[in-house]
Amino acid sequence: MIKPITAGTPVKFDSEHGPQEGVVSDILRDLSNGRKVAAVQVEGALDGRPWTIPLDQLARAACQV
Repeated sequence: MIKPITAGTPVKFDSEHGPQEGVVSDILRDLSNGRKVAAVQVEGALDGRPWTIPLDQLARAACQV
């Protein structure tokens, strides 16, 4: 059984800046379309602000960041 992605899950995703890895800090609902998105903390990126990524674009990372 695959565990759902939740706060604290290490994840990876592709961005326009290349592959990224981080840790989910929160799961939110996008108010514009109702989709669930994750706030992902990526070390050294966006001055510490989280990336907001749709859950279906995330994959579990192999290890902690």
